[in-house]
Amino acid sequence: MDSRGKKRLLRCLEEVAREVGQWLNVLFRGRRKTGHMDLEASEIMIRSAMHRVGAVGVTQLLQFPVPPAEQRTVPCFCGHTAHYQELHSNPFSTRRPGGNLGVPTTLCPHCHNGRFPADVELDIENTELSPGVRRMQAAVGQETPFDHGRSR
Repeated sequence: MDSRGKKRLLRCLEEVAREVGQWLNVLFRGRRKTGHMDLEASEIMIRSAMHRVGAVGVTQLLQFPVPPAEQRTVPCFCGHTAHYQELHSNPFSTRRPGGNLGVPTTLCPHCHNGRFPADVELDIENTELSPGVRRMQAAVGQETPFDHGRSR
Protein backbone atom coordinates (compact mmCIF):
# COMPACT_ATOMS: atom_id res chain seq x y z
CA MET A 1 0.00 0.00 0.00
CA ASP A 2 1.40 3.40 -0.96
CA SER A 3 1.46 6.42 1.36
CA ARG A 4 -1.74 7.88 -0.17
CA GLY A 5 -3.55 4.59 0.48
CA LYS A 6 -2.33 4.56 4.07
CA LYS A 7 -3.48 8.17 4.57
CA ARG A 8 -6.94 7.32 3.21
CA LEU A 9 -7.12 4.25 5.43
CA LEU A 10 -6.19 6.35 8.47
CA ARG A 11 -8.85 8.97 7.56
CA CYS A 12 -11.46 6.20 7.31
CA LEU A 13 -10.42 4.70 10.64
CA GLU A 14 -10.49 8.13 12.29
CA GLU A 15 -14.02 8.72 10.96
CA VAL A 16 -15.19 5.30 12.18
CA ALA A 17 -13.69 5.97 15.62
CA ARG A 18 -15.28 9.44 15.75
CA GLU A 19 -18.75 8.15 14.80
CA VAL A 20 -18.60 5.16 17.17
CA GLY A 21 -17.28 7.39 19.96
CA GLN A 22 -20.12 9.86 19.46
CA TRP A 23 -22.94 7.33 19.65
CA LEU A 24 -21.34 5.47 22.58
CA ASN A 25 -21.08 8.78 24.41
CA VAL A 26 -24.74 9.56 23.81
CA LEU A 27 -25.86 6.05 24.79
CA PHE A 28 -23.85 5.90 28.01
CA ARG A 29 -24.71 9.47 29.01
CA GLY A 30 -28.41 8.74 28.51
CA ARG A 31 -28.14 5.51 30.49
CA ARG A 32 -26.38 7.26 33.39
CA LYS A 33 -28.93 10.06 33.35
CA THR A 34 -32.10 7.94 33.20
CA GLY A 35 -30.93 4.61 34.57
CA HIS A 36 -32.19 2.71 31.52
CA MET A 37 -31.51 2.37 27.82
CA ASP A 38 -33.95 2.80 24.92
CA LEU A 39 -32.95 -0.16 22.76
CA GLU A 40 -34.88 0.98 19.68
CA ALA A 41 -33.38 4.48 19.78
CA SER A 42 -29.94 2.92 20.26
CA GLU A 43 -30.40 0.69 17.22
CA ILE A 44 -31.55 3.61 15.07
CA MET A 45 -28.60 5.75 16.22
CA ILE A 46 -26.07 2.97 15.55
CA ARG A 47 -27.51 2.29 12.10
CA SER A 48 -27.41 5.98 11.20
CA ALA A 49 -23.78 6.24 12.38
CA MET A 50 -22.78 3.20 10.33
CA HIS A 51 -24.42 4.69 7.23
CA ARG A 52 -22.33 7.85 7.68
CA VAL A 53 -19.19 5.76 8.18
CA GLY A 54 -20.04 3.75 5.07
CA ALA A 55 -20.40 6.94 3.02
CA VAL A 56 -16.98 8.12 4.18
CA GLY A 57 -15.44 4.76 3.32
CA VAL A 58 -17.02 4.63 -0.13
CA THR A 59 -15.95 8.21 -0.88
CA GLN A 60 -12.37 7.48 0.20
CA LEU A 61 -12.23 4.30 -1.88
CA LEU A 62 -13.44 6.18 -4.95
CA GLN A 63 -10.72 8.81 -4.96
CA PHE A 64 -8.52 7.76 -7.86
CA PRO A 65 -4.91 8.99 -8.03
CA VAL A 66 -3.45 10.93 -10.93
CA PRO A 67 -2.42 8.23 -13.40
CA PRO A 68 1.30 7.62 -13.92
CA ALA A 69 2.80 9.07 -17.11
CA GLU A 70 2.61 5.76 -19.01
CA GLN A 71 -1.17 5.54 -18.36
CA ARG A 72 -2.15 9.08 -19.34
CA THR A 73 -3.41 8.19 -22.80
CA VAL A 74 -6.31 5.93 -23.75
CA PRO A 75 -7.85 4.99 -27.09
CA CYS A 76 -10.74 7.24 -28.10
CA PHE A 77 -13.89 5.99 -29.79
CA CYS A 78 -13.00 8.05 -32.87
CA GLY A 79 -9.83 6.02 -33.37
CA HIS A 80 -7.43 8.66 -32.06
CA THR A 81 -5.87 8.98 -28.61
CA ALA A 82 -7.38 10.79 -25.64
CA HIS A 83 -4.98 12.43 -23.16
CA TYR A 84 -5.27 12.84 -19.37
CA GLN A 85 -6.57 16.29 -18.39
CA GLU A 86 -7.36 16.41 -14.66
CA LEU A 87 -8.99 14.67 -11.72
CA HIS A 88 -12.71 15.39 -11.96
CA SER A 89 -15.15 15.36 -9.05
CA ASN A 90 -18.26 13.42 -10.02
CA PRO A 91 -21.11 13.17 -7.47
CA PHE A 92 -23.34 10.10 -7.75
CA SER A 93 -25.88 8.21 -5.70
CA THR A 94 -24.97 4.99 -3.93
CA ARG A 95 -26.85 2.83 -1.47
CA ARG A 96 -25.03 4.85 1.18
CA PRO A 97 -25.40 8.65 1.15
CA GLY A 98 -22.66 10.95 -0.01
CA GLY A 99 -20.83 9.26 -2.88
CA ASN A 100 -18.37 11.56 -4.62
CA LEU A 101 -16.03 10.13 -7.17
CA GLY A 102 -12.63 11.70 -7.91
CA VAL A 103 -11.74 10.31 -11.34
CA PRO A 104 -9.11 10.97 -14.01
CA THR A 105 -10.57 12.72 -17.06
CA THR A 106 -9.22 12.32 -20.58
CA LEU A 107 -9.93 14.46 -23.64
CA CYS A 108 -9.42 13.64 -27.30
CA PRO A 109 -7.86 16.60 -29.18
CA HIS A 110 -9.30 15.29 -32.45
CA CYS A 111 -13.04 14.86 -31.64
CA HIS A 112 -13.06 16.83 -28.33
CA ASN A 113 -14.90 14.08 -26.46
CA GLY A 114 -14.06 13.61 -22.81
CA ARG A 115 -13.85 10.18 -21.21
CA PHE A 116 -13.90 8.95 -17.65
CA PRO A 117 -12.34 5.45 -17.74
CA ALA A 118 -13.13 4.85 -14.05
CA ASP A 119 -16.84 5.38 -14.77
CA VAL A 120 -16.75 2.40 -17.12
CA GLU A 121 -14.86 0.30 -14.57
CA LEU A 122 -17.39 1.13 -11.82
CA ASP A 123 -20.44 0.74 -14.11
CA ILE A 124 -21.60 4.33 -13.65
CA GLU A 125 -20.91 5.62 -17.17
CA ASN A 126 -23.60 8.10 -18.29
CA THR A 127 -25.52 7.78 -15.01
CA GLU A 128 -25.46 9.28 -11.53
CA LEU A 129 -26.67 6.05 -9.95
CA SER A 130 -24.54 3.18 -8.68
CA PRO A 131 -25.39 -0.38 -9.74
CA GLY A 132 -26.86 -1.00 -6.26
CA VAL A 133 -29.20 1.99 -6.54
CA ARG A 134 -30.29 0.90 -10.03
CA ARG A 135 -31.11 -2.58 -8.68
CA MET A 136 -33.13 -1.00 -5.84
CA GLN A 137 -35.05 1.12 -8.38
CA ALA A 138 -35.81 -1.97 -10.44
CA ALA A 139 -37.06 -3.84 -7.36
CA VAL A 140 -39.33 -0.94 -6.34
CA GLY A 141 -40.59 -0.64 -9.92
CA GLN A 142 -41.38 -4.34 -10.03
CA GLU A 143 -43.20 -4.41 -6.70
CA THR A 144 -44.96 -1.05 -6.76
CA PRO A 145 -47.17 0.68 -9.32
CA PHE A 146 -45.27 3.48 -11.08
CA ASP A 147 -47.20 6.42 -9.63
CA HIS A 148 -46.88 5.10 -6.09
CA GLY A 149 -43.15 4.23 -6.51
CA ARG A 150 -42.39 7.65 -8.03
CA SER A 151 -43.71 9.41 -4.92
CA ARG A 152 -41.34 7.52 -2.58
